[in-house]
Amino acid sequence: MSKVQVSTLLLERYHISEVTPEEKILVENALAQDSALAAALADLDRSDRDFWQRYSPNIRRLRARPLVRRRPLVWGICAAAVILIIALPLFILRNTSHATFDDRMKGTSAGENAAELSVYLKGSAAGNDIKLPDQAGIQTGNTIQLAYRVQPDDSGERYGVIFSIDGRSSVTLHYPYSLGQNTQLVSGKAVPLDEAYTLDDAPDYEIFFLVIADKPLEVKNVLDTARQLALQIAGKPQEALRRGTAAFKGYELTVLTLRKE
Repeated sequence: MSKVQVSTLLLERYHISEVTPEEKILVENALAQDSALAAALADLDRSDRDFWQRYSPNIRRLRARPLVRRRPLVWGICAAAVILIIALPLFILRNTSHATFDDRMKGTSAGENAAELSVYLKGSAAGNDIKLPDQAGIQTGNTIQLAYRVQPDDSGERYGVIFSIDGRSSVTLHYPYSLGQNTQLVSGKAVPLDEAYTLDDAPDYEIFFLVIADKPLEVKNVLDTARQLALQIAGKPQEALRRGTAAFKGYELTVLTLRKE
């Protein structure tokens, strides 16, 4: 009998009981044949237990933080934060295949037609917003504005999700503004997001990610992967590039890191 092939993503979906009856039978047949696959499933179970034992106090704080962590300048973020809190999953997907991310990026994608993710410091002494470079220093209480620019593909449509990871390993969704919202991007020009944010006292760093695809993205899946990535790079922002390669394989990704001072 030939061995049944099960992808990492399908195994993870089986682990969280999000498979069809046909997929369930396929995975269980594969588990019976493949001891390595069974070990991988057991590893997922252990990772979940370890995560909740170690991080459950932080998760409870994260549920209460979005309205405090980044004080919105417009009411729209309030609704987005509430939806994100309600949808916080009780599991963490491991190394889900989603986006391309290699060391040459150093905060931005390479190439003339590459996407760009920009962060502006608002309220400068000169009265103008200041575009912050990668690795720029920021402080608690600074207010920032995000903007993106993407080039259209052959169909003219691009889709994306923008999120950030801070020094407490908290993940914040910036675009779209809720889990159920369309992920389509405006192509060919710089587009500021609808909200600016005032940063809280999370230490060390704020890392911003723009994940881009040619088809609509499932925001929940991107955030699940982002939360796992946040744990992998906790206290080690330099690991975001290497870890991101595995976490977001297959899509275009742009990243920008700010250092908390």
